[in-house]
Amino acid sequence: MATGENGIAVNRRWLTWIPGIAALACAAIMFFLIIQIDQTRKQLQNDGVLEFNFIQQLDHNFSAFAHSLTDYQLASPEQQAELHKLYIQRFDVLYGSIRHVGTSWMGNLVSRQKTIELLSNANDFLTAHESTMSASYQLQKAQIMNVQQEAIALSNQVYDIGLKMFERKSLVRESIAQRMDDLYDALWIFGISFILALAMAIMLFLSTMRRTDSLRASALQTQTQLSTALDELTTGDIERRAQNRFMAAASHDLRQPLHALGLYLNALKKHVPTDQGQIILANINRSTEALNQLLNSMLDLSKLDAGVVDVSWSDLNLNAVFDYLHQGFLPEANQRELGLDIQYSSLHVHSDRVLLERILANLVGNALNYTHEGMVSIRAIQEGDQICISVSDTGPGIPQNEQEAIFNEYYQLKNPERDRSKGLGLGLSIVKRLTRLLDIDLRLISAVGQGTTFEIRLPRANTELVSESPNPLKMTAITDCTILQGLSILVIDDEHDVRDGMRTLLVQHGCIVTVADSSEQACEYIICNDWVPQLIIADYRLRDDKTGDKAIEQVREEVNMDVPAMIITGDTSPVRLREATASGFPLLHKPVIAEELIAAITTLVGECK
Repeated sequence: MATGENGIAVNRRWLTWIPGIAALACAAIMFFLIIQIDQTRKQLQNDGVLEFNFIQQLDHNFSAFAHSLTDYQLASPEQQAELHKLYIQRFDVLYGSIRHVGTSWMGNLVSRQKTIELLSNANDFLTAHESTMSASYQLQKAQIMNVQQEAIALSNQVYDIGLKMFERKSLVRESIAQRMDDLYDALWIFGISFILALAMAIMLFLSTMRRTDSLRASALQTQTQLSTALDELTTGDIERRAQNRFMAAASHDLRQPLHALGLYLNALKKHVPTDQGQIILANINRSTEALNQLLNSMLDLSKLDAGVVDVSWSDLNLNAVFDYLHQGFLPEANQRELGLDIQYSSLHVHSDRVLLERILANLVGNALNYTHEGMVSIRAIQEGDQICISVSDTGPGIPQNEQEAIFNEYYQLKNPERDRSKGLGLGLSIVKRLTRLLDIDLRLISAVGQGTTFEIRLPRANTELVSESPNPLKMTAITDCTILQGLSILVIDDEHDVRDGMRTLLVQHGCIVTVADSSEQACEYIICNDWVPQLIIADYRLRDDKTGDKAIEQVREEVNMDVPAMIITGDTSPVRLREATASGFPLLHKPVIAEELIAAITTLVGECK
């Protein structure tokens, strides 16, 4: 079968090459024919017919003139009068053929030495005897003999030139005949090559038509398959986008009351005197924090999609990163009765600490969620210029056909009941995006019943002098409460509960708070009360498609001052996040923990003083 296919391929290859070769042969033959025809044309133009005719005529005229003189000598006195007129006429004809014939008749004869000598002798002859060739002059016998001998000598000279010309003319005729034979043969070859090329072209055309029909049928089949695949992909993409839009909208709507709930709960602490009430309040806070973490996972995903995550490269000591993981996940591991084995090392990597901790935290959290017994291990080893960090568990493992899908959004294995403790299925999706952002190689090793290992490879740090400062996001802000005493704050939010919760919390910290549901209402209050806020806190998405940054600018224009301001948003849409980040104002995301809000206000006001 392979031989047959190869034979077909060779035949097709020859069908492609033969017409081309035949066409090249035809072109070469045509070029040869053109050259031969042009050379033949030039030879025919320069065949010397006119020159030969001139020489023949000149020879004839000299001979006729000499014969007329002979006839004159031999004639009777009665006939000599008539013959006298005849040799004078012959002389006149000879004179005209030499003196009055143009150079075009002589052609290239005028450039030949023997012809130049002949013409010179002939002109001398004519000049010498012109005066004696008249009707009134009678030549003597000696003169006649002399003229006759000179004429015969010139005739012989002309004859010699004519003989040489005849020989050359014969050679030219033979050359032209040979060239015509070559043209005839070349014409036959051209005709055969043309017929062969035409036949091959027809065969190639028919073969190409059959091949085209086959390719068209294959293309139609492929197009049908691609259309089906595209329809499936488009349908899945549309469903995914619709799901993302729904989740973004739901996230925004949930964040508003959750944000207000957190503010109210923080303000409620001072009004719950009993221990049992504080325990209940702590449980409520813990449930609220769990919901915050679920929503923050969606926010992290949206930030990555929006491209608003900044990367701060530095050399990191992995011991500090592992210590953060130990402190954060040891209580959960103990609660689940699992071992947490972290092998500290003296290795250092070059990466972003916050994002690296988030990657490892998501991997460790995912491992704890799906491991029912055994342990979760974290270790790092050096492999050349790279550091390989692995997170391994003794869980049930991941089937081969599921190992790509687990990195999709909202995808979870073996969680049909949607256990909240296992999150929303966004952890690994965030890991995949973060590793792509940091250009980290991510590898999954897993088999059913044999646990799972995630490996990431990072560049080794170039220096061992690595800062051991704690994670800046984990530092507890030092709040100077004296800054908040008497601080005039304008809160702009179109949600009543959020406005009321913000006012309740900030008033408890000694702030003077004015709330408004729009920038217009805020400006109206400022004008009526001749009041200037010391800080503006605005929600990003307001009514009538207005945004918080525009509201802040409008208030600033009204008071003619660059009042410090910040934006708090519950949006998780990538487009909204890019817009809010591009505004340049400090950005907090709902729900905001009360301590973080107070710390942010203290920092912003302290920087502006």
